[in-house]
Amino acid sequence: MTLGSNSIINIGPTLGGKMADLEELACNWSLLPSDVVVHVFSFLPMKERNSVSRVCKAWHQAFGHPYLWHSFDFWFLLPSHVRLLEGLIKYGRYIKSVFIGVNQLSQVNRENACALMDQLSKIGKRRLTRIEIVFTGENPLFYSGQEFLDGLFKLFSPVSESIEPPLNTLSHVDLCGITVPIDDRLINILADNHKGLQYFDIQNKVIVCKVTPGCILRLVKICRYLLDLRLYHCSMSDYILDAFTKENREKNIEHLSIMCRREDKFGTDLSAMAWKNLASANPSFRVTLGFDHTCPFNIIPIIMKPVIPVRTLKLETFAECHEEVTLAAMYYSSTLVKLVLRTRNTMVLEEALIKVAQSCTLLKALLVFCVVSEETIEEIFRLHPDMKTRGTFILKSVVEPEPWVVGVEEGD
Repeated sequence: MTLGSNSIINIGPTLGGKMADLEELACNWSLLPSDVVVHVFSFLPMKERNSVSRVCKAWHQAFGHPYLWHSFDFWFLLPSHVRLLEGLIKYGRYIKSVFIGVNQLSQVNRENACALMDQLSKIGKRRLTRIEIVFTGENPLFYSGQEFLDGLFKLFSPVSESIEPPLNTLSHVDLCGITVPIDDRLINILADNHKGLQYFDIQNKVIVCKVTPGCILRLVKICRYLLDLRLYHCSMSDYILDAFTKENREKNIEHLSIMCRREDKFGTDLSAMAWKNLASANPSFRVTLGFDHTCPFNIIPIIMKPVIPVRTLKLETFAECHEEVTLAAMYYSSTLVKLVLRTRNTMVLEEALIKVAQSCTLLKALLVFCVVSEETIEEIFRLHPDMKTRGTFILKSVVEPEPWVVGVEEGD
């Protein structure tokens, strides 16, 4: 059947009208579905998101969608960044994850960051479960950071009865970026009021660690959901390792990161039996073990025990450590995934590196901050070709200007 001319004339206006509607939709961005606008906004930094929210009323409404405020990065680098606090007052009840970056050299920036923590502690129906704080810039002379400790103490403390419940408790606390001396008082208040804590990092590079093993033991006993704990060796004890094996824990510890420094010259080592009991009770448990340049060299092989299921080993001693690398090849052949070395090059070191590559079948990352021969590099890549494909290596045969970038070879 063929259509007559009259039929064609009747259909034409209908098609023309639909085309006009499509053209109007293409030109009127406010007609986009709100879920599409929110999804696009989620990829924009806050500055750009704030700008485009002024395009139309629909976009301005999308700007306040709770999904866009689940995670927020507060950077206090300039005095003008105080305006970020206005967004917290309006949308703080939606925030689940907070990152706070502070140029600590400026008192105004520090005050703004502390004001942020104060406001977070007063939010009703708070959904906050994750917080991370990082200092940038130079550390002020004789700065103790007490104002930050007080701000965190208030944030971790029980809330006032005037604040509207329900309130979520923190499950992820990362304080490794703040160079202030964290003490038992702060950790105790965190443990008492945030029993669902799952991740806790206090490897914050302060000169002296003030956290005692007794405080950490109390934290482990109270926070029975703890999965990932990162701290200094001087804050550890056999009792803590034993506490992770108790049957009353809601979840098994998955990862323990221990950094060894100058304090361990006078400390107590963790026993092989305590490590063995924990590894036996939890076969999937893994450890990050690190040694910095202040750690007494003679205690490194004592702390490195074959019963520790080491996944990541960091030997950042800036001294010859080929013997320790050889021990790693023998002790951790079935668990080692990542090896980081800051040391001096020697022939025996290169032999030790090849032993690691041969023995450690799970090895996926090798970061060596000293030059090694091309022959050694080629042999490591032959044994672990995926490492080169993924770019998870630093292996240089000639000295290059720093920083040395992971996965970049000479001439790239």
